[in-house]
Amino acid sequence: MNRFVFCLLLLGSMPLHAAPTHKAPYALELWSNPRFARYFVGTYGNIPDVEPVLSDADRQILQHLLTLMPKPLEAIQFLGKVVNKDSNAVFDYQVASLYFDNGMLDSSEEWFKTALEKFPTFRRAWRGQGMVQVKLEKWREAVTSLGTAIGLGVQDGPTYGLLGYALLSLERASAAESAYRQALMFDPDSLDWKMGLVRAVLTQLKAAEAAALCDEILRDHPERTELLSLQAEAYIAMKENSKATQNLEILVRGGQAKGDDIRRLGDIYLATGEGALALSAYTRWLERADKTPAEDVTHIVTVAENLSAQNSLPEATLLLAKAKEVSSSKLPPEAESRLLKVEARLQMAAGKGETAAPILQRVVELNPMDGSALMLLGQHFNDTNDPVKATAYYERATKIKDTEPDALIRLAQMNIANSKLPDALLLLKRSNDLKPRDSVQKLIQDLEKYLKKGTK
Repeated sequence: MNRFVFCLLLLGSMPLHAAPTHKAPYALELWSNPRFARYFVGTYGNIPDVEPVLSDADRQILQHLLTLMPKPLEAIQFLGKVVNKDSNAVFDYQVASLYFDNGMLDSSEEWFKTALEKFPTFRRAWRGQGMVQVKLEKWREAVTSLGTAIGLGVQDGPTYGLLGYALLSLERASAAESAYRQALMFDPDSLDWKMGLVRAVLTQLKAAEAAALCDEILRDHPERTELLSLQAEAYIAMKENSKATQNLEILVRGGQAKGDDIRRLGDIYLATGEGALALSAYTRWLERADKTPAEDVTHIVTVAENLSAQNSLPEATLLLAKAKEVSSSKLPPEAESRLLKVEARLQMAAGKGETAAPILQRVVELNPMDGSALMLLGQHFNDTNDPVKATAYYERATKIKDTEPDALIRLAQMNIANSKLPDALLLLKRSNDLKPRDSVQKLIQDLEKYLKKGTK
């Protein structure tokens, strides 16, 4: 059994491809165009200067192969009798092309490689291998293959465009921009390459250029609403929030907004101090089924803190309640702890310390070394005239590096209130040694002066 037939038998058990390390930046529409695939992989002819020379016998085989092309399986069986280690690399190339035409991408790539082992300057094989590697999301290999094809003389829009796509997938935006511009020189109406160029320039923070490109494409393709989202990103970078809001509201009202669009809309309303509108947007964002709660909670916590700073306490409280409703049962302990801590701060700011205390105790239960939660509990019990519990929580906070200086000051303040000035002075000095502050230093000096007067 020759190698070709053996590979064919093994095909059913082969994994399609390894998991990609980089995500494709957008979906290419050209894959659905069979004319593109035939053009890119090539015809069944020969280009002498960059391909193996065909003998008369080779040409006869190719002529017969052309008659079998409407029946791919028969063509594969026919080539299985022809291909061996001494056969022309053109036939390995044809096997690769047939596999590609039938969606057998891993096998297609392998046969392109064997063609190139036989004839390293086989231009069409480099180009075909590059396209297969793009479909397999093997970005680095695709960049090498397509770059080699270009070096061997390929000058066309699809080759440069796919090179740009692979480069953008590798987050090499500057190189991708150059490749897309070359592609558009050959194929100025290609929507795929225009979309890629927008993303490449936006990634490089060329916001004004990205916004202008979006306008240009939308004039010819008003149905491409995803461009409104990209343009909104550009407007935000340009600090033109009203234009960004207009784009995003169009998407939301038309039911075409993705999760990131809704979150971005909430961010704009938050930045402009419109708490109620921000709450509405973030609530819709949290209700989406495509959310990842553990990843989103950090953003929601930050939003709640900002709403609180804007005195939008009801909105911040409602937002956290919604976040808990849709995600708390799915959150890891660290994320749940942070959400609960902000909720407790809001309750305390609203004068509801009794409500906040159980929440904070849950935080400490999740993480006994959460210094900020211990500090808030100490504050609560101090405010409710329970000095024993307040002292206990503050002393626990002194065992944690980040909160030790502040916890020492709180203990000192309690001692001052109870006229235990020498004890307070020692605590203040310990705090100031750890974290020098002018206000603490002045308090130390005042206490020292007062105590000296008392000893005279």
